[in-house]
Amino acid sequence: MKIRNDYKLSIILAIGDILIINLSLFLSYIIRFNSGIFPVVYGTPAMTNYFHIVPLVTILLLFFIRSEKLYSIRSRLSIVDEFFTIVKVSSFGVLVFMAGTFLYREFSYSRGLLIILWFVLIFLLCVWRFVINRIRFSIRKKKGKDRNLLIIGEGDLIGRIISHIAEDPHWDYCIKGVLKVNNSSEGKISNVPILGKMNDLSRILEEYDIEAVILTEIDMPRVIVMNLIFECEKRMVEFRLVADLLGMIASQVDMRTIDGIPLFGLKESPLAEGYNRFIKRVTDILFSAAGLVVLSPLLLLLAVLVKLSSPGPIFYLQKRIGEDGARFTIFKFRTMVDKAEKGVGRIWAVEGDSRKTNVGTFLRRMNLDELPQLINVLRGEMSLVGPRPERPHFVGKFKEDIPRYMSRHKIKSGLTGWAQVNGLRGNTSIEERTKYDLYYIENWSLVFDMKIIFMSLFALKNAY
Repeated sequence: MKIRNDYKLSIILAIGDILIINLSLFLSYIIRFNSGIFPVVYGTPAMTNYFHIVPLVTILLLFFIRSEKLYSIRSRLSIVDEFFTIVKVSSFGVLVFMAGTFLYREFSYSRGLLIILWFVLIFLLCVWRFVINRIRFSIRKKKGKDRNLLIIGEGDLIGRIISHIAEDPHWDYCIKGVLKVNNSSEGKISNVPILGKMNDLSRILEEYDIEAVILTEIDMPRVIVMNLIFECEKRMVEFRLVADLLGMIASQVDMRTIDGIPLFGLKESPLAEGYNRFIKRVTDILFSAAGLVVLSPLLLLLAVLVKLSSPGPIFYLQKRIGEDGARFTIFKFRTMVDKAEKGVGRIWAVEGDSRKTNVGTFLRRMNLDELPQLINVLRGEMSLVGPRPERPHFVGKFKEDIPRYMSRHKIKSGLTGWAQVNGLRGNTSIEERTKYDLYYIENWSLVFDMKIIFMSLFALKNAY
């Protein structure tokens, strides 16, 4: 792999972080003691007492930032991921320093100032990273992407990869072409030329100065895959292999032994633990109850609009399959004409569906039709985050055709989920949705839930 470490960018980021850490401490001092917002009971301490600790706080935070690879130019974190990473490092830094103040007796540092510092740090670091990324992406858009990429494989997955890389400015790949495994070596895929077949690999790597290879053919014999890897290594070319369902499962393998005999199985989800389930349920109750109260004016307005849009009920009630295969009635605002499935049967909505009302189209596009499911969450039939529940008819069909499909029913269904925020909703691949749902189940954490909820505010792809 040809390494192009842009040390200038890493240095700029580090210098900016150092300045922001100092500025954050200064602003926190001003807000706490000089703004008049907070009462000062024991007098205003000298600012020098706080700036004595600047080097320590700076080193501490830089260490946490670096440990999360936020100085890596190969970092392709989304805005949401970067935000949560910054929250994480800021929290660690402030908590460690706060713990240290309990041991330091020569001066009593204000706990209120440290809490303000946490908020200011997160805000300024996020703004700084956002500005830098916008500049990077603007330059990349103007000059073009510069890491030559070759894709090897067959099928529709190639087109998806090409489209995603082209649309996402985080990726610096310039796709030079595609090598086919079996089929014709002519033509184009998503406007990217087919350069040849597998036998042409060595020539293509040299001729097009390829710096990265992605293999999408997951059924290829291991010997051939290893030869591809060795061929890339000889030329220092980065090699990536698209993970299949088995590869995803293998990342969650658990091993136990009986009398020295190894037994392999799938790791249990963190939600198999009673404590984690309790925390998730408490979070569901608090957020759903607060949501129903805070959003009650909006819910009332939407109910009126639905009623005026067309004859029929306000809510659309439908049986869905939830945790452990249990059936429950899901609540949604009605977005189609009454009895929309009469004569057409049980089918999914598609883009431009003529059965939708004008109000319903807007509700679906903005995800507002899902809000009544807060009632399901409060009642314990659903969770805020989890796999989306499906109708019994489709569950009976998918469980026969999709590997591990029923494993997504080990936890409560969700108002939103990891698959949904990644655009896998509506008439999209059930196999892909299942992979995302299983990844969520096997990697659950409360922070992961918060991230998905935040992403849901902007996840409007395939909302029809």
